[in-house]
Formats: sequence, structure tokens, C-alpha cells
Amino acid sequence: MALLPDLLPAGPVELRRWRTACTAALTDAVASSLPELRPWMPWAQEPPTVTGTTQVLTQGDINFGADKEWQFVVVEPGSDRILGAAGLHRRGPPDTVEIGYWIRTDATRRGLATIASRTLTTAAFAHLPDVTTVEIRMDSLNARSAAVPPRLGFRPEGEVDQPVDAPGQSGRWLVWTMARADWAPDDG
Repeated sequence: MALLPDLLPAGPVELRRWRTACTAALTDAVASSLPELRPWMPWAQEPPTVTGTTQVLTQGDINFGADKEWQFVVVEPGSDRILGAAGLHRRGPPDTVEIGYWIRTDATRRGLATIASRTLTTAAFAHLPDVTTVEIRMDSLNARSAAVPPRLGFRPEGEVDQPVDAPGQSGRWLVWTMARADWAPDDG
């Protein structure tokens, strides 16, 4: 059984574990937001396909069950329309997880990336006893994404070099961190 639950309530939305049942809705969400995702996301350089999305969701479900990473779709309760996706990834030291997120174009400016990130930070500290730090990283030119971590009280740690793998990227990434001892889940 995975360490994180399949469903994370998050106020006006909920985070649901990736499942292949989400294939059509996730394909649609990515396709409708491709112009905004393409500058920042290497996986958004070509239009999504049902076959490709199924493969991504299948691997994501396997990784979730194996506690390698935990990917969720963001939806309104009672709806299957995907508003975005967010997840926790093990990309650094074993005591650290990184949050990734994106919100579909027609659902932006509602604070959903902030809500999802708050929920995932709380979940990481509640369900992953080995995690002492949660990070959020983004390209230094991605101003909209960079607005999320300070709203949650994350501390800027500086910038790191990162290979450019999408057309809007600068190769300099901002790194924000939250320590377990400093997290107050009701903040924000």
C-alpha cells in the first residue's frame, strides 16, 4: 500500500491519484493548455496523444504504488474535469521531495497551484516520515510559477544551473524550500 492516500481534499478542489481512467480528460487538459505549457515543460513540446497519456498515467500509477513519486490530477469535487496536475517527486536527497504543478489555462488565476502545493506539502510531512524538506523549483523566467512558493512561506535557497529543455527556459532555476519544523499547514 502506498504511503500517500489516493485522494487529498484541498478546499475547493481535490487531488486524485493518477489513474488510466483519467486518460481522455488529462489529454484534453494538456491539449487545451499547450501554448502556455510549451515554454516551460519539456513534455509539452508536441500535442498529447491518448496512447502517450495512457503510458504516462500507467507509469505514474506504478510509481505511486512503489512510493517513488506521487502524481495527482486536480479536480473539483464531484467532477471529472481535470484542472491541472501536481505531484511529489524524489529528485534529490532521500530526505527531500520536490513539488511539481501545472494548471490548465482556463483555470488559472484561481490560486489552484498554491492550493495544490499547500496540500502536497502537508501530505509530504504527514505521510512521509523520512522527508524533512519539501522543495519547489522553476525556471527563473517563469514568473507565474515563481509566485507560488512565497505565498506558502517557502524560503528562497538561490539559483541553480539546469539544462534548457523547453523554449522559454533560461537555464537558471529558482529553488525554494520548506523544512518540516517550519511548516504550518493552515498558513496562507
